[in-house]
Amino acid sequence: MVSTTLQELIQRYYQAGARDLHGLDLQGLDLRGAHLADVDIRRANLSKANLSKADLTHINGYQSVLTHSDLREASLAEAVLIEADLRRTQCHRATLVNADLRKATLAHSDLSHANLEGANLSDTDLSHTNLYWANLRHANLRGANLNGSDLTGVKWHETVMPDGTLRNSL
Repeated sequence: MVSTTLQELIQRYYQAGARDLHGLDLQGLDLRGAHLADVDIRRANLSKANLSKADLTHINGYQSVLTHSDLREASLAEAVLIEADLRRTQCHRATLVNADLRKATLAHSDLSHANLEGANLSDTDLSHTNLYWANLRHANLRGANLNGSDLTGVKWHETVMPDGTLRNSL
């Protein structure tokens, strides 16, 4: 009898053309480098999952839970993560270009060197988040909470700040 891991099943499921993982409890899975573009993970629990270097482009993660997950160097370009819980998530060097993170919670997360160009972060909780050298060009931060965040070296250009003003790097 061949033993198949849940990770292998998810990869086979994806390779067969299936994209619906919404509502599943996938916490703690090791999906390093997985190709999961266009997957529906709405309301799924991926807390403590290892998704480093994974391709999560165009995912629908509405109200998903990714707390304490590893998303280092993952691609989440154009991902929908509205109202998602990403507290204490490692997103170092992650790509979140044009991602929709409205009303998401990213408090105490590491977004150092992350590319958030064009991301919608309006009404997002970014308190105590490491944004060291992050790219926030053309991002929307209207209503976002940046209290206690490290903004050292952040790249600003036509960035909408929490108070609605535009900010550019010097």
